[in-house]
Amino acid sequence: MDEMTALAETLERVPADAPTACAGWVAHDLMAHLAAGAAEMADLIDGTLADDRARPTRDMRDREAPFVAMGDDTLRSALRAQSGRLVGALMRLAQMGDDATVAFAGRASNAATLALHGRSEAALHRWDLVGTDATSRELLAQPELTAHGVVVLNEMLDGSPECIAARSRRAGVDDLHARLASPGQPDVVIVADDHGAHLWIAEPDGDPTVVADPATRLLMLWGRRHDPARVSWIGPETVCAQVCAVLEAPYRNTRAA
Repeated sequence: MDEMTALAETLERVPADAPTACAGWVAHDLMAHLAAGAAEMADLIDGTLADDRARPTRDMRDREAPFVAMGDDTLRSALRAQSGRLVGALMRLAQMGDDATVAFAGRASNAATLALHGRSEAALHRWDLVGTDATSRELLAQPELTAHGVVVLNEMLDGSPECIAARSRRAGVDDLHARLASPGQPDVVIVADDHGAHLWIAEPDGDPTVVADPATRLLMLWGRRHDPARVSWIGPETVCAQVCAVLEAPYRNTRAA
């Protein structure tokens, strides 16, 4: 099952007031987030293709507010409509070739990258609704979602709670080199120094700091709460503590959604 279908089927069966893993959000708020994100991305693509002057991505809370105010049935219809708009916009952008990009949330992305971002959002937000079931484990374990997450977490706007550099600052960590390993996949390396914090993908090394299954590792990278029983901390205690502090910063300090 693909990420979008899995998310759509989940949204069909959850009530508007269902709790989510995003602190302070119920399912209605999450649907508003998804509808607003699809609308904003479609608007930016349409503007770019029309040769309009590029505008900054609107603040998340501002663009979500009209959708949050909708009733449940209206919001569900709006989410379907905006998702359809985005699919059409991405198809038109793809027809312009790989060099055609749109500025979204501070990053210039082509159609393939934006589509991958949508897949990642769908998989993560489905997990926010239902947790780690078999479908979540399958979807979140895909290596391309981890590779995409590494790029986005490095490049996303500094004010975003998941931004890896911002998380390192909030945690007070400025001297760190650690490896997050998952069996059968490349390592994710996290480094913090005088220039800030960043992530990269590397070939597996014999001395990882932490080992987790791929789905759990992706949740950790995005600052989601995870099952501690699925994580093995095997590096030096001080290094493990620093990694924990950085990765857990979103839900220790603010909403991670």
